[in-house]
Amino acid sequence: MVPTSTKQYNLADSFQAKGYPDIQTRQFLRLLSIRYPELPVFALVDFDPDGIGIMSTYKYGSINLAHESNLAVRSIQWLGIRSCDFLRTESDVQGPLRLTARDRKIALKLLEKQLLDGDWWRELQVMLMLNVKAEIQILGGGEALEEWLDRKLLHVSS
Repeated sequence: MVPTSTKQYNLADSFQAKGYPDIQTRQFLRLLSIRYPELPVFALVDFDPDGIGIMSTYKYGSINLAHESNLAVRSIQWLGIRSCDFLRTESDVQGPLRLTARDRKIALKLLEKQLLDGDWWRELQVMLMLNVKAEIQILGGGEALEEWLDRKLLHVSS
């Protein structure tokens, strides 16, 4: 059955992390992905180098903790905002932000690693070429965000 809204999804667990994930959070998510492989794992992150870096840490692991390779969650999918979500919209929501020097440095380091999936790689290049980043709030709050999330979840389930 293809869900017609996010309300039909049974979410086994949802957690919020601020910044890059710690070992315990990665262990927990890895355990869930192994025990319940049918349960999709999504990353809802901002459209910025840190957002992609956070997803990359979950999916591939941390360079600083390379010996902890058993923490990777290879099945994680990007649910977060992408360039197409705000570059082609006619909205009165505050526009995208400019990348900082720190953002550009992080983006270049991520590209150098050559670990990123095709979509992640492309979106990081868009950020750099257009010198933009965006927080999830750019989509609006409340109902607008819920409608966007419904569309995204329907797209990944089809």
